[in-house]
Amino acid sequence: MPANKAQPSATPHDWSHFIIQNTPGGVITLDGQERITEFNPAAEALTGFSRAEALGRPCREVLQCEGCDQECPLRLVTKDHQQETRELLISNRYGHKVPVMLSAFALKDEQDVPLGGVIIIRDLTPVKLLEKERQHLVNMFAHDLKTPVVGMAGLVQRLVGGKAGPLSAPQRAYLTTIAWEMQRLEELINNFLEFARLDLRLLTPLPSAMQVEKECQEVVTLMRPLAEAKSMKLKVDFPPEVLVLYADPLLFHRVLENLLGNAIKYSPPHTEVVLTVKKEGPEVWFGVKDQGPGIPREDLAHLFEIYYRGAEAEKQPGFGLGLATVKRIIDAHRGRIGVDTAAGQGSTFWFTLPRATGKASPKP
Repeated sequence: MPANKAQPSATPHDWSHFIIQNTPGGVITLDGQERITEFNPAAEALTGFSRAEALGRPCREVLQCEGCDQECPLRLVTKDHQQETRELLISNRYGHKVPVMLSAFALKDEQDVPLGGVIIIRDLTPVKLLEKERQHLVNMFAHDLKTPVVGMAGLVQRLVGGKAGPLSAPQRAYLTTIAWEMQRLEELINNFLEFARLDLRLLTPLPSAMQVEKECQEVVTLMRPLAEAKSMKLKVDFPPEVLVLYADPLLFHRVLENLLGNAIKYSPPHTEVVLTVKKEGPEVWFGVKDQGPGIPREDLAHLFEIYYRGAEAEKQPGFGLGLATVKRIIDAHRGRIGVDTAAGQGSTFWFTLPRATGKASPKP
């Protein structure tokens, strides 16, 4: 049989031009003088300038970014050798403001000498429209749903209190059930509003200096009756030094109340829940440890998702908003959150928050 002939190798293709021209985001390449050397169709659509009009022109004349005169993203990456991504407004050739996500990175030779840069811009107009619709939804919940629910709950309470005359036993039982369900509905609306406002950044933290142990003790005092009602112990473990955070006290309380409340809710009677606080470098670490059943592995990746309720959570009343809200609060404070758990060994929900500037001092 004749020897197999070697098959000719496929001719390599330079895909860079094809990729740049067909990328859905605007791609703009620049030389060392910040003059445009490439301008793809998506960049034409965003700016209103044709490729022929843009080539050779300074970048700032075509993009007209707000704030770029003081802090140009491309100059930042050329100087610091890092990628820069930010949300900003550009003005197209017709004077219309366009919200974009702009990413910039420098082009360098083998000796790391800057030769120019690349800017990628993505139109955020559809995202902004969606955010606006979400804000309308939040406003609708706040006004069109919450207001009548609160009003009806008040009227039911007046009926239960006999303000409209004596009630028979069945009437009182029905009205008491209605009042309870109205309270649950109001709680759901309030929790949804809090989550939505945090998610849309309509509710932002109002940080102030707060003494960690003092704030924690206030929450523990509030939660202790819940633990005692289940014959549980609520313990605390604080470090010897005074730790100070720069955070929103009300939102901090919301986080700690939720985590302690969950630990008490999911732990069996006659066990204990321990709140531990310690300093970890520039952060303060908070841990809430329970002696509950632990969290199944399949639930771990979804714990902080809105409306998600795992197998154990389904046995308890709730709406699946608490942990999602807690994560939004911690994220808004630039902290971290997580959980350590094992089947049959309980769980420790932990979070960190940055310490206030200055050194911790010993307790008096």
